[in-house]
Amino acid sequence: MITVNILINGNCILARTAVRICTKPDGTAQYKTDCNHIIEHNPIEGPVKLAHKMLDLLKDVPHS
Repeated sequence: MITVNILINGNCILARTAVRICTKPDGTAQYKTDCNHIIEHNPIEGPVKLAHKMLDLLKDVPHS
């Protein structure tokens, strides 16, 4: 499992979590996120690339 958190002044304002569900024969891993998206990631690219893919699923929430 991987979790990416965005904190401001120590307070978590956004987070995304994903769990590896399978690995394809070519080595590409599939992750299911907490928002039910499937992300494909080649582990050779490293965890930062995976974190970017997860963060791309976050939407900016307008402040009131």
